[in-house]
Amino acid sequence: MTWCDRCEREFDLGLLRDDGGCPACGQLLTDAPSGGSAPWHFWVVAAAAALYLGWRALQGIIWVVQQII
Repeated sequence: MTWCDRCEREFDLGLLRDDGGCPACGQLLTDAPSGGSAPWHFWVVAAAAALYLGWRALQGIIWVVQQII
């Protein structure tokens, strides 16, 4: 949440203008939003999920090959 001194209101970051200004009076409150960059812990979970699913796929391939032979 971001506070605007002129309006004496609090605004959510999603409500700010594209340039980071107050939607009511236009005063610059913060830098422009970063554009949806994901936090670092999202990438840790995504990497762990990719490794796990890759390992399970390899196990499935090995199982299919053993059933054929």
